[in-house]
Amino acid sequence: MKTHAGFWLATLGINAAWLLAILGHDRVNAVLLAGAVLALIFTPAHRRRWALLAALTGILMDSLWSYAGVLHFSGHSLLPLWMIALWLAFGCWWFWLLDLIKAALWPLAVLGSIAGPLAGIIGWKLGAIQPGIAPEIMLLLLSVGWAAFLPAVSWPRLNKPAP
Repeated sequence: MKTHAGFWLATLGINAAWLLAILGHDRVNAVLLAGAVLALIFTPAHRRRWALLAALTGILMDSLWSYAGVLHFSGHSLLPLWMIALWLAFGCWWFWLLDLIKAALWPLAVLGSIAGPLAGIIGWKLGAIQPGIAPEIMLLLLSVGWAAFLPAVSWPRLNKPAP
């Protein structure tokens, strides 16, 4: 499948939303929620179910880490709204990317094991999250969690023929 402007716009959008969320936290909730809802509206129907599944799984994963004390979202006892919006936008973008790259599960696990802790480090250094346990252990858990998350949410989509 050939990439087109919509994919690149979505990629720019998810990266801008992530940076805005990390830097703006609660001050940008309305913008992030509006962007996430628009992303879902413009997500093709055959991807919506998978996007929502990925978002809900990510929200659950972050909620469990927060509840278990692995990490804390600065100023929040629960998952902040900006993080929920980011998960929704990520889910929409992720399944567009999967349609393009047709990745196998093990490279997705490797990608997750690197990208998850990297995002955690950046979020921590910019004040969006705080380790609730030793930072090294938090990053190890993020690595393991993301190594399982990406293949798990991608598997049904990768094993189903596109419409």
